[in-house]
Amino acid sequence: MKITITKSEFEKIKPQALIIDARDDWEHQQLKKLPNSVNIPFLELVNKPEKYISTKNQLVIIYCNYGNRSGQAAQKLREKGYKTFVLEGGIENYLKES
Repeated sequence: MKITITKSEFEKIKPQALIIDARDDWEHQQLKKLPNSVNIPFLELVNKPEKYISTKNQLVIIYCNYGNRSGQAAQKLREKGYKTFVLEGGIENYLKES
């Protein structure tokens, strides 16, 4: 199963998903963000996913600025059995496609 999703795929599944911004707190506060997303910094997310994700069956979409941190987070969580995806190209690509 592929790990990245396009903007159009994101738009279709976002109502059922937990949307996580894996950037640092200051980035989430000062930079552009997706509506209805929750900020869980990368290290916190990969070290304690069970604190934030109620079940491994929960659909989770992770993003960051360009997709690097979120890609790493999604991969680590998949290895732990979570159903994770990455917004291709991060928020910068998402906004560019608007």
